[in-house]
Amino acid sequence: MAALIVEQLLILDATELAAMLAKRTITSVSLVERLLEQISLHDKPRNLRAVLSKFAPRDTLIKAASQLDDERAQGRLRGPLHGIPILIKDAINTHPSLGMPTTVGSSALADAKPARNAGLIKKGLIILAKTNLNEFCNWKGFNSVNGFSVVGGQTNSAYINGGLKDGEASPPGSSTGSAVGVSAGYSPIALGTETDESSVKVDGVWTLSHRFDAIGGMAKSVTDLAIITELLHTDQVRSKLPTGGYLSSLSKSFEGLKVGFLDPAIWHLPESLCPQIPSVVQELNEAYEQAIEKVEASGARVEYPVPLPSCDKLTMPDGDMTAMEVVILREYSRNIGQYLGILQDCNVRTAAELIAWNEEHAEIEMPFGKPGMERPTAERYEEAHRHMEKVVIEDGFETLLSGMGLDLIAVPQDSKIPSMATASEYGRPFGLAIMARAGREDILFTFMSAFEATFPKRVIPTSLLQPI
Repeated sequence: MAALIVEQLLILDATELAAMLAKRTITSVSLVERLLEQISLHDKPRNLRAVLSKFAPRDTLIKAASQLDDERAQGRLRGPLHGIPILIKDAINTHPSLGMPTTVGSSALADAKPARNAGLIKKGLIILAKTNLNEFCNWKGFNSVNGFSVVGGQTNSAYINGGLKDGEASPPGSSTGSAVGVSAGYSPIALGTETDESSVKVDGVWTLSHRFDAIGGMAKSVTDLAIITELLHTDQVRSKLPTGGYLSSLSKSFEGLKVGFLDPAIWHLPESLCPQIPSVVQELNEAYEQAIEKVEASGARVEYPVPLPSCDKLTMPDGDMTAMEVVILREYSRNIGQYLGILQDCNVRTAAELIAWNEEHAEIEMPFGKPGMERPTAERYEEAHRHMEKVVIEDGFETLLSGMGLDLIAVPQDSKIPSMATASEYGRPFGLAIMARAGREDILFTFMSAFEATFPKRVIPTSLLQPI
């Protein structure tokens, strides 16, 4: 049985690896051993820091993989990803028996022990390691740094050899470690979390807002993403999916889709996250317009640009912050206490104790200055809800989709609307976010499968093929 080479770890998706397991070309034990070697060779030596240092003990992993190999030999499969290793963000609870703490990136939770696993950890997957993240999912304070936590350090892109340099931007998003881990071949799939409303609800997860927070998959293929998304659903949600599940929506064709594209001059990341350098903006806009032309030439009905109100409309009337930020800040303090209350051996139990811990350990917990977040009043919270519903539902997204007869809307950025993202260019990185009506993830998967079939394949990080 030949060991997988580095190129295979970087390219093969979970579905392809599952097929190799079914043919006995590899075993779950051999796959786990090879992935642990990949992490050891590249994560710290190349300064990627995608996974936390204290991941699952080798003996525990091999025992779990061996059991799943035995079950496969007996014809007892727990699901389509039986025996496949996975990375999960360090905001998702794992029981102490798995040998991995759940710290959410903070030293305050370094010794904490969740009473149970999150509900999703029963699907035949092997939890290989926990991934680094923006501490407290990027809500420690307004001056937090993308990809940085006290526990995990600074995560860096697998596509940039040697890590972050002066003047460069870190990989954005609080699930940075999960994304880098998949791209670096540590695992074919990973789980992250996002504070955007979704049909995938959270259980046993550090939560900013019960209204917005969701768990989501990161993968190398749309097929893998469809499978992992379906596994994350409750039985109730799965019962409402199309016959054949999300896989039945992977038509690999744009034919019949009605897609609206937003104007990047209006819809773009704020200057604080993505500086608007003219040469970069021009390059990205040209690639975006080329993608629009290709989607239309491939059979979709395209509307561009569509007049969706800009993100600025979500800002509260007093101009202080967005309505979504107000809602999250109000719910966050309560959610912190609820989450800390289910932990054993935790250094802190309330939001006040957590703040005190950070101040007492300022030299490690606040290297970028004091966070400075204040909880909004109940009245402001209700005002934010009303403002959000008016802008998003009455005047915005839903009205636009219905009025123009669109299936979905696309934009070259991450937005504050439930979405999925697909890679759309190489060189300077950017993504294409696609958004559909609530409960229509099937249309998102149709679009992504067509995009995957039409556009060039993902470029692997070739620096990982070279000796250090």
